[in-house]
Amino acid sequence: MAIGKNLGTLLLGLIFALPVFADKGQQPAYIGPKQVVAVLPFANRVQNVYGSWSLGEGFAEILITELVKSGRFLIVEREVISDIVKEQELGMTGLVNQNTAAKTGQLSGAQFMIRGAITEFNDLAGGGGLTIAYSKAEAGTKSKTAYVGIDVRIVDNVTGQIYASYNAHATAKSRGVSLAAKFTESAESFKVGASGFYDTSLGQATREAIEQVIEFIVQESRNIPWQGSLIRADQAKAYINRGANTNLKIGDRLIVYAPGEPLIDPETGFNLGSDEERKCDVIVRDVRSKFSIADTSRCNGHALDRGYIVRFE
Repeated sequence: MAIGKNLGTLLLGLIFALPVFADKGQQPAYIGPKQVVAVLPFANRVQNVYGSWSLGEGFAEILITELVKSGRFLIVEREVISDIVKEQELGMTGLVNQNTAAKTGQLSGAQFMIRGAITEFNDLAGGGGLTIAYSKAEAGTKSKTAYVGIDVRIVDNVTGQIYASYNAHATAKSRGVSLAAKFTESAESFKVGASGFYDTSLGQATREAIEQVIEFIVQESRNIPWQGSLIRADQAKAYINRGANTNLKIGDRLIVYAPGEPLIDPETGFNLGSDEERKCDVIVRDVRSKFSIADTSRCNGHALDRGYIVRFE
């Protein structure tokens, strides 16, 4: 059992560390503001010989890597998400200052979350459950179709409402022994190079499905306005929780909004958001790695408080 577990861990590392778009041309560099996104481990709804693998975490890691490479997103790490949840639980006890305690339901300022589920992951002819149907003697004599399916949702981080959902589905055919059969061989005989997994039909289908998911997220995120929050402010300057890590630049003009009371649906209890009041605009004068300082002289005496929202107009 220990050998099998260690082999599974090794194979996951080899597979999911590979670049998905290694054969694509270099994409133009993105220079706009980055949105802060939380990617949660994918649910694994596939029951097969890969059951002992952390497929959900593996697919999430692929997605994170490609989102970062796009240059459009700043990703909240899962370890940070865990720490934020602990802070939220502590804030609910009343043992910390409620003005600075992490708000329940919000993940370190992430604008939205990516949730996903793996619905198909097999490379046997005809689809269905993933069982080893081919012997080594049959290698090269059977044509197999790989199936990969991923359900993805973009979820509002505060209200929990779904912005958009998408089902990525890809297939690829090849001849030869199934990837499942290869994975049952000993660690000594299983050798995979930098592109080994993506040379298989299952790897090709995985590549195509992930490409579809990335395109979906990039397109849909354009409909979600970039925003940040004030850390603190006075009559001269305001500190914003976005910095060079989100491509904020000196001279950027941001509009400040005061959030109203949360609007709670009386029937469902869900947070529907809040009404907002436009206060003024501020100009970014200093950009640090993780925060920025803006000039508030154009606010004409409007009091600005911690937690106020800032957006590009």
